[in-house]
Amino acid sequence: MSLHLIQNRLTNPLSGTTPDFVEETTNQGGSAGTKYVTKPVILENPATSLDIRLSANVRSSGAVRMYYRVTSAEDVRLLSDVAWVAFNTDGSPDTTVPPSKDNDTFKEHVYSDAGIPAFTAFALKIVMTGTNSSYPPIIKDMRGIALAV
Repeated sequence: MSLHLIQNRLTNPLSGTTPDFVEETTNQGGSAGTKYVTKPVILENPATSLDIRLSANVRSSGAVRMYYRVTSAEDVRLLSDVAWVAFNTDGSPDTTVPPSKDNDTFKEHVYSDAGIPAFTAFALKIVMTGTNSSYPPIIKDMRGIALAV
């Protein structure tokens, strides 16, 4: 007999109800249990906006939040010392994406911000939350463009 068990580390921390709650916008840490942070992307030319697209399978019990941080050549701080900024003030996609109904349906989530001061380096953070660990958000691929608009 053989048994193989899997548990997804999926949480939905809320300010006021989660002990030792830490916002995801702090430069280190955060209360969410599931997140992905990219390596810093260094640009040759300064940019002023970001356009990020994810293909994700997100059920009604889950959510995907996106954050970014930027720095320029004139900034003396390390990128890791800069606080995260949420897309659309709360990390949500630009438009509401209906939840997936099965494990095979991936929908495009678009995150963009055009009002960023000129930057030459950026990093992204994807935070996945939910209330049912049997249906965690699944990200298939991520595409990002830094634009000088």
